[in-house]
Amino acid sequence: MSTEFGPYIQMRKLAQHMAIQYQKDTGLALEPLVAHFTNEVEVNVASDRFDHSGFMEKIREPLQYDAEVTLDSRRKEFLQAVANALHERIRRELHSSSLPE
Repeated sequence: MSTEFGPYIQMRKLAQHMAIQYQKDTGLALEPLVAHFTNEVEVNVASDRFDHSGFMEKIREPLQYDAEVTLDSRRKEFLQAVANALHERIRRELHSSSLPE
């Protein structure tokens, strides 16, 4: 898949859609929703050999920006939580790839 239309675009769209649902439904809990999203990222990461950190960063950067500019507090909370979870996953990916085999 080309980098213009890579799977990270669909993942960003999924995060945006989930943020809207979280914004609208005050009964939704943040942690399970973020866990569901990060599980979807893991499925993509496990499906092939490619630049996993780059893939996740292409999702995280725009979501981080969206979190900074959105006015709705619940939507901001979700987007920031997803961006933070992706940052942590990227950090683990980079740490594990730098360990000697």
